[in-house]
Amino acid sequence: MEIGALILAVLALLLALVAVARAGGLARRLEELELASRRSLENALEEVERTLSTQRELLAQVAEGRAPSREMILEGRLWRDVDGPAARALVEAGARVLDVRTPGETASGTIPGAVLIPIDALEARAGELPKDQRPWLVYCSAGSRSAAACEFLASRGHAGLHNLSAGLGAWAGPLARPG
Repeated sequence: MEIGALILAVLALLLALVAVARAGGLARRLEELELASRRSLENALEEVERTLSTQRELLAQVAEGRAPSREMILEGRLWRDVDGPAARALVEAGARVLDVRTPGETASGTIPGAVLIPIDALEARAGELPKDQRPWLVYCSAGSRSAAACEFLASRGHAGLHNLSAGLGAWAGPLARPG
C-alpha cells in the first residue's frame, strides 16, 4: 500500500513537472507573440503616419494652388512623372538636375549641369542637395531608379521633384560629355 502511494506520488510529481514545463513554454511563446504583435502594430502605425503625412502635404499643395496630379494622389507620392519635352522645359526654366546613373552609364553623356550621384550613394550624399523652392529633374536610364530616388528624396523633405519617367532616352535636349 505504501509503495503504491509512493508510486502514485511520484507519478503526480512527474505530471506536475510536465505541466510546469509546458506552462513555461506556453508563457514564453505568449511573450514572443505579444512582442511580434507589438512590433507589427508599431510598423502599421508608422506606415499610417507616413501615409497621412503625404496626404497632408498633397492637400497643402492644393491649398497653395499647386494641383498635384491624379496619379500623385492615388499613388500617395510627392513627386511628378514628366516626359522629355516637359523635362526640357523644367531645365530651361531653371530646375536643378540630378543624374542617379552609375559612372559607367554617365560616360555616354549627361544632361548639362547635372549633379551626378549614383542611386547607391544617394542616401549617404543626400545632404549635398539643397532643399529650397527650386525644382529638381531626376533621371536615370529608364525611369525606375530615378522614381526610387524621388521617393527617397521626398521622404527626406525635398520638394518640387520631377522624374524623367522614360529615362534619359526620352530627354528632348542636348547632352554633355563628362570631362
